[in-house]
Amino acid sequence: MKDAVVIVNPHSGKEGQSELVNAISTHLRQFFDKVVPYVSKDAKDVSDIARAAREEGSTAVFVVGGDGTVSRAVRGLLDGAQDDEDLPILGILPGGTGNGFARVLGIPSAIPEALGEFNPTRKRRIDIVFANGTPYIYTLTGGSLPEGIREVPSEDKTRLGFFAYVASELQRIGDNEQHRLRISVDGKSREEQVNSFVAFSSNALVNLFTDQADAAIDDGLIHLLVLKDASLPALLSLAPDALRASIEDNDHTLYMHGTSMRIECLEGNLRCGMDGDDGPCLPVSLTIKPQRVSAFYGSQSTM
Repeated sequence: MKDAVVIVNPHSGKEGQSELVNAISTHLRQFFDKVVPYVSKDAKDVSDIARAAREEGSTAVFVVGGDGTVSRAVRGLLDGAQDDEDLPILGILPGGTGNGFARVLGIPSAIPEALGEFNPTRKRRIDIVFANGTPYIYTLTGGSLPEGIREVPSEDKTRLGFFAYVASELQRIGDNEQHRLRISVDGKSREEQVNSFVAFSSNALVNLFTDQADAAIDDGLIHLLVLKDASLPALLSLAPDALRASIEDNDHTLYMHGTSMRIECLEGNLRCGMDGDDGPCLPVSLTIKPQRVSAFYGSQSTM
């Protein structure tokens, strides 16, 4: 019997999602013999529900929420799982503010459209990156610019949606606080003064910035973009390279990729963001499990 679990986070992004539970369940019953919905109480509850679904042999786990909620569900799917253990297929119904990972998978941003185009035959294995042993599904970030994402108050996320993130980032343009980092990729190290960095788990996203990557969500590599200088002149100089998807040509950026990374802060402390929420403080070690999770993707996918 094919069964699906639906995890709903009604406080992710915009309020009032709990009334969609019946509509979601009814639609998914066209494809699954049994659909069991849960409205999560908190972050830990999301992981606990996902882990229980795996232990009970569920076919699929659908997450209604943003990147943070999806990330916590994936942690639950992997928690205690053997490396060769089959996992439920991950489904995403975007209900958060940014929904970056859903966009990578080509899933429409509105739940009715995402449900309407759902096709259970569209599924693909994706890489999962681990930061100090904790999996994430979209980005690990550090530095002054990414801090804006984590510092958006929850009430602003609810009221303003994606524009809350945009407004926060615009306020930080020209903030050129730098940290001395040691970055090691597959055992080779270099030290740089760095303003911000992002390590992608959803690797297809890096192709928006550089045509040298040819990255895919199942290429088995961790991709790292580093912004060394975030002063206004430096950011303006990035515009032409960004439009050409060739920011690796700019003196203010670095692009690296490999199967393992370690990032250390040599001066002071620096906390990372993980899928839009608070993550670990540096140092952080990044490892990858290629094609560890299967996920449903949408018709807009370019993977």
